[in-house]
Amino acid sequence: MKHFVGCAGWRFGNFYPQALAPKEYLSHYSRMFEMAEASLPATYMHSLARWRYETPEGFRFIVRVPRQMTDDGILGGLLEEFAPIEEKTLAVAIQTPPGTALTDGKGWLERVLATCTYHGYSAIVDFMHPSWFQDAAYNILRRHNAAIYWRSGTARAPMTADFIFMRLAGASGNWKADMQNALGDAQRHDGVEMAMFVADSPAGANEVLKHLGLPERKYSGPLPAPALPVRENKWTGRAVMCVDLNAFYPSCEELREPGLKGRPHAVIMTDQPADRITRGVVSSCSYEARRFGVRSAMPLARALALCPDMLLRPVDIPYYKQVSEKVMQVLAGFADIIEQASIDEAFLDCTERAGASPYQYAQAIKRAVKEKCGLTVSIGVAGAKSAAKIASDFKKPDGITAVHPEKLQDFLAPLEVGRISGIGPKTQDELKKIGITTIGQLGACDVQRLVSRFGRNGLWMWKVATGEDDEPVVPREDHVSISTEHSLEIYAKGRDEVLAELKSLAGELFSRVASRGYLFRTVGAKVVKSDFTMETREMTYEAPQQKQESIAAAIPQLVERFDLGSPVRKVGLRVTNLSHHEREAQKTLLDFAG
Repeated sequence: MKHFVGCAGWRFGNFYPQALAPKEYLSHYSRMFEMAEASLPATYMHSLARWRYETPEGFRFIVRVPRQMTDDGILGGLLEEFAPIEEKTLAVAIQTPPGTALTDGKGWLERVLATCTYHGYSAIVDFMHPSWFQDAAYNILRRHNAAIYWRSGTARAPMTADFIFMRLAGASGNWKADMQNALGDAQRHDGVEMAMFVADSPAGANEVLKHLGLPERKYSGPLPAPALPVRENKWTGRAVMCVDLNAFYPSCEELREPGLKGRPHAVIMTDQPADRITRGVVSSCSYEARRFGVRSAMPLARALALCPDMLLRPVDIPYYKQVSEKVMQVLAGFADIIEQASIDEAFLDCTERAGASPYQYAQAIKRAVKEKCGLTVSIGVAGAKSAAKIASDFKKPDGITAVHPEKLQDFLAPLEVGRISGIGPKTQDELKKIGITTIGQLGACDVQRLVSRFGRNGLWMWKVATGEDDEPVVPREDHVSISTEHSLEIYAKGRDEVLAELKSLAGELFSRVASRGYLFRTVGAKVVKSDFTMETREMTYEAPQQKQESIAAAIPQLVERFDLGSPVRKVGLRVTNLSHHEREAQKTLLDFAG
C-alpha cells in the first residue's frame, strides 16, 4: 500500500529559513514532504500553475474545494481548470452544506460525486451533519469510489473506496490507535491501494512517518536557505556555472516578433505554415502559456483547450541555432572553459576569472546576454557541475542561485534524488526500495552498498550527493554534430521513397562539413512519422572520413533498420564524432615520428 504523509497547508512557524520569502515556502516544503492538503485560493488559476511548477514531479495535493463552488453547474467548470495540477492531485476534498441533513442532501451528493468521477478525480467527503453517518450515505460513496474525511478522535469511519484518508487534528484522541484501525481495515479489504495522512505541522507529519516505519524528514529549526548567494565568506575552489536560457524557443520567436512578449504563445512541431497551424505537438511555450497548464510534448488540441487564445509558431531549428551560437560566443568571453551541453544550456568554468565573487560575476554574465542577445538566463553557481545544474533550476526565470562550497551539503541534503540530472524514474524507484528519497540520504548511504546495486553509477551518484563530484568542464568541439533535415510536402511511403529523400540531403550536409574543415566517423539518419513519433539510426566508421561517398554509402544501411509502417513527414541526416583535418594531420606526423 502506498502511503502519502503531509501537512495541512505549508505555512508554519519556525520551519523555514529566516531569509526565505513566503512566496518560496511551497517550493521548500515540497522538497521535504511529498503531499499537502490545500484550500483552493481565490486567485486559483494563477495559483494552480504556480503549484505545478514550484513542486517536484512526485509531489501531490489534496485540494479542498470551497463550499460555494460545489453548486450545480459550477463544480464541473472548476475541475476543468485543475488542468495544471491534474497529474499532481490525489483527491478533492468536499464539505457537505452546513446544517444540511442526509434526507435533503442525497441528490446533491450524487451530483457532486458524479461530476468528480466524470472529470477523473477521487473525492473525499467531509460530513458536517451527524445524519450523514449511515449506510445510505456510505453506499453513495461506494458507488463513486469516494472516501470519508475521517478525523482522528472521532467515530471509526467505514471503508468506502480503494483509498483511506485521515486528518490528525491536533492532539485529539489517540491518533495512533485510530491509524492502526484504519490500516487494519484497509488490509482486510481487497483493492485498497493508498492511505493519506494529514498532520497539523511538520513535527506531526514526522510522528506519522515514524509510526509507519518510514524515513523522517530531518530538520532542526530553520533549514539553510537553498538559494542564498553567499557573499560574506570568500569563495574557495572551483566556480562552475550552469547557464540555462529561459523558454529558449519562444524567446527566440519574441526576438523577431516583439509583439509576442507578454502574451501566451507556443512553438509547435508541425508540418503546417505559421498562419494555418491546426495540428502538431507543443515543443515549448512561453511562461504566460505555462500558467494555463500548457507544457512541452502536449498535443496541440489539448493545449488550445487550456489556452484558446495562445498564439502559435512552427519550430524553426536553423534560426534557433543561429541565436544559440551568438549566446555561446558571449558566454565564451566570460569562461576559462566552456562546455555547451545543448542548444540552450552551457557549463562555464570561471574559477580563474570569477575569483572570490562568483555571484557578482554571474550577474555580469546575465547582463551581457541580455544586452547583446536580448535573452534572459537562469544561472546556478557551485563548485561542481552537478550542483550547478541543480541550482540553475531554483530561480526560473531570470534568476541566480549561488551555492557556497561550505554550504553545499546543506543545499543538497533535503532535495529529492530526482533533482540530480541523470537519475531518472527507474533509478528513483530502485533507490526508494532501499529507503533513499533525498540526496542527503543518498550521501549517507554506504558507498559499497550503492556500487553493489548500481555498479559504477552507484559510485557516481554517491559522489554527487556528497559534493565530491569532480567532473571537469570539457569543451565538446569534437563531439558536436552537423545536421540537416527536410519536411516533406507529400509524405514518403516505403523504403525507396525514404531512401531517395535522405540521399537528396547528402550533398548539402557534406558541403557544410567540408567548409568547416571537419572529418567525421558517425553518420546518422532520422525519420519523423505522420503521428509525430521519431526514430534515429547511426553507424560508425573505424577511421575518420572526409568524402561525400562515405555519407551516401551509409544511408541505405540506415534505412534498412527503420520501422516504416507509417508514412514519413520529415527526414534528417547528420554526422558526428567530428575532428579537424589539422588534428588528424598532427596525429599522423606524431605516429610517423614514433
